Amino acid sequence: MGEVQGIDVEQIMERIRENIRRRRSTGESPTSENHVSPFDDGQAAADFAYVHSGYDIRNASFVSHRRVVGPLVAAAKKALRKLLNPILERQVLYNAASTRVATHIKEWIETLDRQQAQAVQAVNNQMETLGRSQAQLREEAFHAHGQLREEFLALESRLRGALAAQSQLRDDVLAAQSQLREDVLVAQSRLREEVAAQSQTLHVVGQSSAAARERIARTERKLRRILHALEAGRPQDGRPETRSAEEKPVLPSLALEPEFDYAGLEERFRGSEDDIKERQRIYAQYFEGGENIVDIGCGRGEFLELLRERGIKARGVDLDLDMVLLCRDKGLDVVREDAFAYLGALPDESAGGVFAAQVIEHLPPRRVIELVKLCHLKLAPGSVLILETPNPKCLMVFAESFYKDPSHVQPAHPDSMQFVLEATGFHDVELRFSAPVEPSMKIPLLPASGAEVERFNQGIERLNSLLFGFQDYAVIGRKGVASSAPHSSE
Repeated sequence: MGEVQGIDVEQIMERIRENIRRRRSTGESPTSENHVSPFDDGQAAADFAYVHSGYDIRNASFVSHRRVVGPLVAAAKKALRKLLNPILERQVLYNAASTRVATHIKEWIETLDRQQAQAVQAVNNQMETLGRSQAQLREEAFHAHGQLREEFLALESRLRGALAAQSQLRDDVLAAQSQLREDVLVAQSRLREEVAAQSQTLHVVGQSSAAARERIARTERKLRRILHALEAGRPQDGRPETRSAEEKPVLPSLALEPEFDYAGLEERFRGSEDDIKERQRIYAQYFEGGENIVDIGCGRGEFLELLRERGIKARGVDLDLDMVLLCRDKGLDVVREDAFAYLGALPDESAGGVFAAQVIEHLPPRRVIELVKLCHLKLAPGSVLILETPNPKCLMVFAESFYKDPSHVQPAHPDSMQFVLEATGFHDVELRFSAPVEPSMKIPLLPASGAEVERFNQGIERLNSLLFGFQDYAVIGRKGVASSAPHSSE
């Protein structure tokens, strides 16, 4: 049934499939220029045309050219045709369907070929465009690379020049620094020599000036003593004088030289009057609003001047004639008398306050206790006692100041003095430390960190506190308003 008058449709379809497989296996791609349809093959085209035109086999002629048997043969064929006509009819329908299918396949294949050719053409066009773009990009990249290389070489050249200039500049700077260092060293050496020379000159001048000031002060003291002796020897209102032993006049020749020039010692080692006033300024507030303040061992009268500036009435007591005369020249109220005798003569609870700076270290311990008891007896209720003295807890005091004064007996420990005042009956007893050693004198701490270093630094701080602490302290106590029975002064 698949074969019509010697043409096999299945064979034609197999050829088409074989042609397609061959193209796929060889990788052929039809283009618009070289496109060849599988039906462009001569034999395949003829076979397809034959199938397309000869699928109807019903038009066969039943005429015979034989005279004798021809009519018989034609009649037989016609009879046979009637018998085979149903079969032929189905064959014709089959052939027509096969032909239509083949036609559709042919059209579909040709459509695919055209689409493939168009796609290939488009790809080729894109490849050509891409190739041109790639060539252009390659050319531009090559050109840019050349420019970058030229710029890099130029930059490298400039950089090398800059580095060379920098190296030269560094050499010049180093040379200038070296020369400057040498110049500075020379200048420092010259400056040190000049400073040393000037310092030596100033030291000599200072020594000369200090010596001159001491001579002037000594002369002034002598002059005051002479004037005092002359004034003391002059009768008052023609009546004979009645003076204490301390106030009796002395001959001018004897007044020229005291038993010990304590005023000169204090002038040299105690410090200037302005310095002492500044140190003692913190104590003036305790006597604010009071009166009849007693300054025992008033010296040059620095604290009396502070009280006078505040309008506080006070009197100084000192045994040194030079100190007394100096204070009187300042217009201060000062008497020359023993402190115990002066306090003993005061009415009980009449003093508005007692101040004694750098006094108790001149007394033995027993007399210090007597002085505290006597002050408590003579102070008015609510008034204050202040005793300032060198601080023995600062060991530098013994090396620098305490033993410069030969009249010092022994130091008084602050804890002991606090106890003495409390045991005597003073209230609100406090210790106030002053005159710290210069920080530059202290042992520096280690800058490193760590537990061992911290412990070491703590030890250094304790050592600094012991060696370079406060050089003075004051024990301050207030007499209670309801005082207890007075203590005897023995």
